[in-house]
Amino acid sequence: MDNLPDKFFQSANKYANKTALLYKKEGVYFPIKYKELALQIKNFAFTLQDKFSIRKNDKIAILSENRPEWLISDLAIMAIGGISVPLHTTLNSEAIINVLEHSEARILIASNSNLLNKVLINKNKLNYLENIIIFEDLPVIEKANLSVKVLNFHNLIDHNESLAFRKVDINEDDCCTIIYTSGTTGEPKGVMLSHKNILSNVKSVNTAIPAKDTDVFLSFLPLSHALERTTGQFIPILCGSTIAYAENSKTLAKNLKEVRPTILISVPKIFEKFHDAIWDKVNKSSKLKKKLFKWALKQNKNTFKYKIADYLVFKKIRNNLGGRLRISISGGAKLNENLVKFFSKIGILILEGYGLTETSPVVSVTTENDMKNFGKIGVGRGLSGIEIRISNEKEILIKGQNVFSQYYKNNEATKKSFDKDNWFCTGDLGYIDSNGFLSVTGRKKEMIVLSGGKNVWPEYIENLLNNDKFISQSMVIGDNQNFVSAIICPDWQEVELYLKSNNLPLQSHQSLVKDKKIIKIFEDRITEKINLNLSDFEKIKKIILLSEEFTQEKGELTPTFKLRRHIILHHNDKLIKSL
Repeated sequence: MDNLPDKFFQSANKYANKTALLYKKEGVYFPIKYKELALQIKNFAFTLQDKFSIRKNDKIAILSENRPEWLISDLAIMAIGGISVPLHTTLNSEAIINVLEHSEARILIASNSNLLNKVLINKNKLNYLENIIIFEDLPVIEKANLSVKVLNFHNLIDHNESLAFRKVDINEDDCCTIIYTSGTTGEPKGVMLSHKNILSNVKSVNTAIPAKDTDVFLSFLPLSHALERTTGQFIPILCGSTIAYAENSKTLAKNLKEVRPTILISVPKIFEKFHDAIWDKVNKSSKLKKKLFKWALKQNKNTFKYKIADYLVFKKIRNNLGGRLRISISGGAKLNENLVKFFSKIGILILEGYGLTETSPVVSVTTENDMKNFGKIGVGRGLSGIEIRISNEKEILIKGQNVFSQYYKNNEATKKSFDKDNWFCTGDLGYIDSNGFLSVTGRKKEMIVLSGGKNVWPEYIENLLNNDKFISQSMVIGDNQNFVSAIICPDWQEVELYLKSNNLPLQSHQSLVKDKKIIKIFEDRITEKINLNLSDFEKIKKIILLSEEFTQEKGELTPTFKLRRHIILHHNDKLIKSL
């Protein structure tokens, strides 16, 4: 039977002397070859069996940023029939403890003291955890009064070269991982994914957008998220590609130049930041360079003038992103079409997809041919082997080998997620056009029902708002109210530029959000630009300006920057009531 570790070991044999991973240490990127990676995985698998007596279906949690040890741990756990439970590093202590307890994890693998401390704060609540394994040397931890042992990862695997782990019968339908959903509309649920689920999705994605053994992936989205795990980890290592780990999202621009990747898996927020950075640089340049950039954007592709524009302008921008990007893939949230067109003009292809944790995760994607032949921008058509149907209530339904079987220890939620014909009910609303292209219009549970009975889809309005240069983030509200309002996080860089150019005084952000003149500026922009594109009942009547952006640390965003609306509503309850 096919399973992920066996498929990897086959790949490792085929590409034995090729670089599998690149990781940065002391300012330099170091390589790990496929044969070395396979050996480390086998060594750790043996350790888990021999030292910790891990058996088939035992759960082991991973709490770490992206790094080689993450992948080694993940595949070693699976190789002995265990189930890996990834944890988002941005979760607070309580959320981490809840997942550890709910999953009944016997071992926690963590990267550093900051993440470990999130667990130690509530160590008395841990009933199943027996051992903690740390990637970094932390002798101070050894002195802590713990009911569990804390051991160093590298000390465990450095001396096992001649020892082989015991092979376990692994069926393709066996669960290999439990991924806890981000919980945008409620409490997270443990999605049980099998080897077949993930392998079928790897095959489907690779049919639509083939990875090559010459490709270099830059990994920065959290591996605890299904998108990065399938497309940024399993696809490259099963295709003989190289994965380079970014230091973190803040060093992404620097790491792009160092690694020079050919494939980047990302989310809309990152492309928005790239776009803003490009325009900031243009706006700060000379009048001649500004004029040249705007002239270049107006040139049609396949013309001689475009070739000149590409040589003088666009090539330099691409070089700032490494210079070798052949594909960028965006998922996790809706991508603004104008961004796709902008990056296409400068020679960077962005393909958008749609999926969920429960679908391993990719359901559909727009291919390069779709963009050329149909002029399509969006989440594309269903992948091979995946069926998509729209219910009478406009909900997107999915069938395929990539669809999960159940939520861990949650039969009620599992039953609610499938209809009578066993179609997975995504909770997303959308439609399919005559050419089979899917469009997603919003979340079923996030629909706003005004007191007059009208239905409002917040995502569409938020996309319009976020496209305004003065707005960084927004959330539309108005459930059970008689009008629509919006919570807005200003783009303070743009606001401050505006204030300077109009000789207006600079104040603290806390003061500016209360300033009537500033509020009026935002209200006017919304009236003149946003509301013109909306029906009367959708028009934004009132706004709240926030001094700070929504963040993962405050629990307001998921790891892929989706809004956790119930948290944002709770945090701004008093301001909302004042409306």
